[in-house]
Amino acid sequence: MTEALLRVPRARSVLVWLDKPRGGAESLRQLIRSGFPLTHEALDSVGPGQGVATLRATLVHLGVLPQRDESMASLRPWLERVLTHLPPLQRRILRLYAEWSLLRRVRRRAARGRRFTPASAAGVRNAVRCSAAFLTWLDDRNISLADLAQTDVDMWLSESRDRRHVRLFLRWAHQRHLTGKHEVLDRPRDEPHRWWTETEHWTYLRRCLHDEALPADVRAAGALVLLYGMPITRIAALTRSDLTGDIEPRLLMGTHPTALPPLVHLLLLRQAEHAEPKSSIGRITPQTAWLFPGYAAGTHRSAADLARKLRLHNLPARIGRNTALLALAADLPASVLSETLGISVTAALKWTRRAARDWNAYLAARPTPRPNTGPFTKTTSASGLPHPKMPS
Repeated sequence: MTEALLRVPRARSVLVWLDKPRGGAESLRQLIRSGFPLTHEALDSVGPGQGVATLRATLVHLGVLPQRDESMASLRPWLERVLTHLPPLQRRILRLYAEWSLLRRVRRRAARGRRFTPASAAGVRNAVRCSAAFLTWLDDRNISLADLAQTDVDMWLSESRDRRHVRLFLRWAHQRHLTGKHEVLDRPRDEPHRWWTETEHWTYLRRCLHDEALPADVRAAGALVLLYGMPITRIAALTRSDLTGDIEPRLLMGTHPTALPPLVHLLLLRQAEHAEPKSSIGRITPQTAWLFPGYAAGTHRSAADLARKLRLHNLPARIGRNTALLALAADLPASVLSETLGISVTAALKWTRRAARDWNAYLAARPTPRPNTGPFTKTTSASGLPHPKMPS
């Protein structure tokens, strides 16, 4: 790591990093003074924080530490920190629940080779927080799990919006004979109710394709959202290897590469060429594999940061994605939608049902396009996915 720091062209950036309180350099000093070997576990013992996360990413990038799935690996240290502040009985129950239900599900997912994303880790943390809040609520009312009644559950539900996580916890507790069987009914889920008219959709897409004033990363990410309804989490994690083919350019979104319109391919190539890591060490090491490099060496941009930048340029990702998925679901069967875009079959079926139900209202809201000139005039790619007709 010393050699890498000496190669950084701007010495001031290294000095700032060394002097930053509670930063990565300070965490590294703590480990050196402790005499512990430099491992992931030793870094875990330092505690959470952006400085430790950046230091870990840098050490992995330089090959000092091996690669590991941080979303998954960070769960257990986080759990231990949370449990430390709980009363003994709550701590024992939640440790069992987290270990034999939540983390067990995570391990099974990893064994099947499925991606475990930061959003997946956030779901586990929310489940632990909700269960801890529920147990604290019971303790405040001197109600044990064994004496829990349906009326108590209903009272909790009237005060809390998080039904899913408490239902999973109560189901687990019932299976372990810690409590009786209690019902937690789902509230009707909010359906996507915001999308653009076709004219609005086309206006935003034209901005991404032609507005040179927009940053390259905003144009590339916005085009993928507006054309294919790709989630920001997937866009942020795109790599150069996902972009394939010279004669017929393609992008790997789901299980099959999807043909790209020429203008979109050009935007992605431009983004790949100018994708420069934000960190000093990242810039002196070999070219990054990420299309959207992050602030720490060797990492990709966070989905939250990319979505924030899109909003800053008046390109809200959620509305754009709703509009794109609704348009595609009106033309494609759920199986093709799932395979091409990499969404679950269940999600694809929901979108096709929404399209069948809501498409008439969508059409009524849009102006009548001229023949063969509307934004959704279709050309079909080799993958079977229709593309909006690109402007000349």
